[in-house]
Amino acid sequence: MDLSFFRRAEQRFASRAPAGLDFGMLVATLRSQRDSGPAASARAAASAPAPAFADPIAEILLAGPAWREAVAAQRGCFNPAFARQGAVN
Repeated sequence: MDLSFFRRAEQRFASRAPAGLDFGMLVATLRSQRDSGPAASARAAASAPAPAFADPIAEILLAGPAWREAVAAQRGCFNPAFARQGAVN
């Protein structure tokens, strides 16, 4: 087997210095890798504000993420007009 190709390639590139490490590019690559993983998407979902509910009763019955706020908005009754008045027996 003729391995002279490797010796010629070694001689050809022997005078060249390896590329230096670009610190800015390294940091940018590491940040992009960190921000594209599943932990980053979970962190973004946890820090996102809860969407406002359109109908408090539907939010309560569907056990949506803002059901506690919907219960407080309904003030203990299922009649929306009565709940807006704030009169609770």
